[in-house]
Amino acid sequence: MSNYVEIVLRRNRGWPWPENSYGLTPMFGEDGWCHACGVPKHSQTGSLVLQRGGLKIEGAWVPNWQFDTYCLAPRVAKAAVDAFGLSVSEIRAPNDSDLGARQVVIESSSESWFSPGDLRRIITPIHGEASKTCVECGVTRWMPVGMDVLPPPPVSVLSQSPAVVACPERFGAGKQSFRQILWRRDVAEFLLAVSPKDFRIQEISA
Repeated sequence: MSNYVEIVLRRNRGWPWPENSYGLTPMFGEDGWCHACGVPKHSQTGSLVLQRGGLKIEGAWVPNWQFDTYCLAPRVAKAAVDAFGLSVSEIRAPNDSDLGARQVVIESSSESWFSPGDLRRIITPIHGEASKTCVECGVTRWMPVGMDVLPPPPVSVLSQSPAVVACPERFGAGKQSFRQILWRRDVAEFLLAVSPKDFRIQEISA
């Protein structure tokens, strides 16, 4: 059994602001993401902004539209930082006040996780096509799949036993864009314990 697992979402909670940018502009800047496909052009530089309406700040959750953005209620965030050394950043409200919740900072590895040949072989039978390349930014996104059907990353990616790590490759369709994320098992079990209605654990392929 691997010491790393995927967290699969049971539901999304909360709406990023502003809606017309899917919340990307505060996180990356107006020119920091592709308006055609939703792929960021650089690492996150600003705060995630969530609308207050209808948002219950408890446990852990992933907001709508931002499928690789994990949010933690204040006490959960403190416990996660103390226990696992997670890096977190502020989540703000549309009026620029601190919402109290925290976003887990998930860095992409510098090393690729997958070969294009493996991705084409695995994804094409599922979707009928493996990928699409954006005509605006030139980034290739692979059609959405989970880590249960993909090969695990190179051993070197996990050699330092990170609490959480993301791949540099992009997946998605339309304006959906996300990275594959692996969590160390103890961290994933902690998040599942505080939010069983939001998450389930998925074992990865051998």
